[in-house]
Amino acid sequence: MATNFFQQQDLARRNTKILILLFMLAVLALIVLTNLLVMLSFGFFQEQQGLQLPWEVITIISLVVITVVGLAIMAKWHQLKLGGRSIAEALGGERIAPDSQDPLKRRLLNVVEEMALAANLPVPPVYWLPEQGINAFAAGYSPADAVIGVTQGCIEQLSRDELQGVVAHEFSHILNGDMRMNIRLIAILNGILFIGHIGYYLLRAGRGPRIALSSRKRNDGAAGIMLLGLGLVVIGYLGSFFGNLIKAAVSRQREYLADASAVQFSRNPRGIAGALKRIGGYKAGSRVRHANADEVSHLFFGEAISRWAAIFATHPPLEKRIRRVDPSWNGRFLSPNTEQKISPAQSQEQPEEKRRKAMLAAIPMLLTQSSHQPIPAKAIVCAMLLKNAFTPANDTQGFTSQLQLIKAYGGASLLNEVDQLTDAVQRLPLPQQVQLLQMSVPALKQLSAEDFQQFNKLLQQLASSPMDLRQWLCLSFIEHVVASQFDTKQLIRHVHQQKLADLLPLLLPLLSAVADCAGDASAKHNAWQAAIQKLGLPASHAKPEVQFSELNQAILPLLHTSPANKEQIWQAILAAVKADQQFSTAEQGLINLLALLLEMPVPHTDEFEG
Repeated sequence: MATNFFQQQDLARRNTKILILLFMLAVLALIVLTNLLVMLSFGFFQEQQGLQLPWEVITIISLVVITVVGLAIMAKWHQLKLGGRSIAEALGGERIAPDSQDPLKRRLLNVVEEMALAANLPVPPVYWLPEQGINAFAAGYSPADAVIGVTQGCIEQLSRDELQGVVAHEFSHILNGDMRMNIRLIAILNGILFIGHIGYYLLRAGRGPRIALSSRKRNDGAAGIMLLGLGLVVIGYLGSFFGNLIKAAVSRQREYLADASAVQFSRNPRGIAGALKRIGGYKAGSRVRHANADEVSHLFFGEAISRWAAIFATHPPLEKRIRRVDPSWNGRFLSPNTEQKISPAQSQEQPEEKRRKAMLAAIPMLLTQSSHQPIPAKAIVCAMLLKNAFTPANDTQGFTSQLQLIKAYGGASLLNEVDQLTDAVQRLPLPQQVQLLQMSVPALKQLSAEDFQQFNKLLQQLASSPMDLRQWLCLSFIEHVVASQFDTKQLIRHVHQQKLADLLPLLLPLLSAVADCAGDASAKHNAWQAAIQKLGLPASHAKPEVQFSELNQAILPLLHTSPANKEQIWQAILAAVKADQQFSTAEQGLINLLALLLEMPVPHTDEFEG
């Protein structure tokens, strides 16, 4: 792949470390300035005191500043604990139903679906923002939690290719690990700015009930509070000034990368270039009018807020962005809607886009429509976990018992849906079954917490012994991606710096399960040897027995590890699959499932050839 996403995720982590360092320096500056301000406001610097500093007072003030900033950050972090949807809702976003029949919204949902499948990511919920500007954003803590937000102007003013370019840009932010950094930035800037808010409230308090002129001390105290309030406002907004500089500098570089990745995903540079040109020629531009747009301005596709100085811009100039993806640009922007009339024959599809559309077209319309509704989406997942419906003679009792479980846990309506869809689902090759699973995510996230818990119990029963890798991956994917909608503890993850050697007890059983899919005993042995060789382990290293119940404990540590470790892990998995020099359809499906679960970039088919 042209972009190494492991390197980009590592770069995002380094940017976060730099961000935290700059934040610590900003807090230190706030402590020093606040101490000086309090001393000046309440007369601590008297001639009789000389150069002696009141260290007890300084210590108290410093602790107060640290506590206030920390509480402000924690309060904002708590506000954002629901991840991407909390940001979309804070901007006035309305979730688009996966089965919406509105033509423009349906087109948007189709584009998001296509780009999710191209990037091998769970299809995210989509939010519509009632804004005339052409803009969009991706928000969340991880791909499992991501949402896409798109403005009304973006839906109405862009052609399908241009909309695809914008959505592909947002998927790049999801893959590159930018979303987590962006949420942290929101919380950090809120902490710095909160000092200014305190000063503002002190100023208002100072304008309250007047103090009797006969009391000089009271008047001096009121004047001190007013001066302190004014000083805190200045300090807070000075901190915000430098905070916004940091935000702008970090954001601009990530936007260039996202533009380049959008071309890679969509295989169509005209799409994102056309969207940027459209913004330049549109009266409303990319402006977002919502009151909360400023604090999340770095999340958007285009510059959401008017800036009085270019140094505060969270996005590079339109002209520079356009020329990077379209060096032959003539310098002219596009007026609204002019390219909406381009016929399909005039649009030259790239080979990758044709392949993607062909795969989607091969999925029966019944299944595509079913994946957009909660109960049929549940039925699709059940069908993937059922024993092969075409050979019931081999295991009539097992298949029948699974149907009884569906009726017991899901009721007659779910059983009826499973009965209608199972044959069609199981006829599909595994890669397309995986696509159906991805497409079903938004509908499954519409379930209530109680419904999902009951559904999850059913899936556990359906996939119980004997379980294979495919079933385990499907079940784990649902638990990881959909459960995040109902359990906020699964959203906020912290990367651990453990060595790869410390992960081996969890990793090796997973590699063993992958090797077991290779075929006969000789093929399994060769696949295992290829995997451990990639990790630098000796050929004599014993192959562990696979216990899927124990593998459940491996998911979070592998997700929490560093991008460098993830890249080594992924290369070992691919080595096991490549060992027989063949890449079957079933192996492609398993690789896609593994990549979805472990949040890895899926390799192209040609990487396995030769």
